[in-house]
Amino acid sequence: MSLSAITLLGAAGEAPTLTVVGEGVVLVPADVVYVSITATVQDENLTVASSESSEALNRTIEALIEAGVDEGAFTAGRGRSVSTIQTASRVCNNSTCVVVSDGAVNLVREEVTIRFDAREEALINRSFEVARSEGAEAGIAGYALVDRRAAIAEAREKAIQNAEAEAGALASAAGLKLGERLEIFERSSPLIREPSYAFDPLGMRMTDLFDLSWPVAVDPFETASSAEPGMMEVISQVFVTYRVSP
Repeated sequence: MSLSAITLLGAAGEAPTLTVVGEGVVLVPADVVYVSITATVQDENLTVASSESSEALNRTIEALIEAGVDEGAFTAGRGRSVSTIQTASRVCNNSTCVVVSDGAVNLVREEVTIRFDAREEALINRSFEVARSEGAEAGIAGYALVDRRAAIAEAREKAIQNAEAEAGALASAAGLKLGERLEIFERSSPLIREPSYAFDPLGMRMTDLFDLSWPVAVDPFETASSAEPGMMEVISQVFVTYRVSP
């Protein structure tokens, strides 16, 4: 948790005020799970590899629908990647060695994503089994929190409580008495994200690079979260101003 505080002394004749930054963090289970299904084919002929990967993914999708996956759960569009693996051999005679190209193999991957309700645990597990039985790969692509109202309200409440505790400590340290709360300001909507599961020395995630309004985006002291996969982190940051008196 990152906290900072500043004091704003009132002008002549005005009561001094204290403004603090409070942060509230809540961990809640995701209510949406995204599963990626990938079909991979390797062949020297790119056309053949492309055709077979599409057929393999179509076959897997049909099997998943038969197993109970809603056709509307498949997200629009497919991902497709093509890579070439070049092979070569080193040939030597009595005096020299040369590298001779043996050929190239094309690797084609096609992917589709399925959106599940997190409560459909049995269906998610079954989709993994079906995909693998069809020769495809299946994996968790990510999580989301759609119904976020309760979590946001809790994070905001914690942020205000945190601000009040910090304000009380600062006022006491300065020999002042903490008075009434004058203003609460939230600079931006609460941040909702998947916690990081490994230590990041820069304290950054790719999504944080585009949200410079949050101190956590550039906090070099952030450590790894202990949250289990499938949890979402909701962070509220508020600026709270209090009246203080001698």
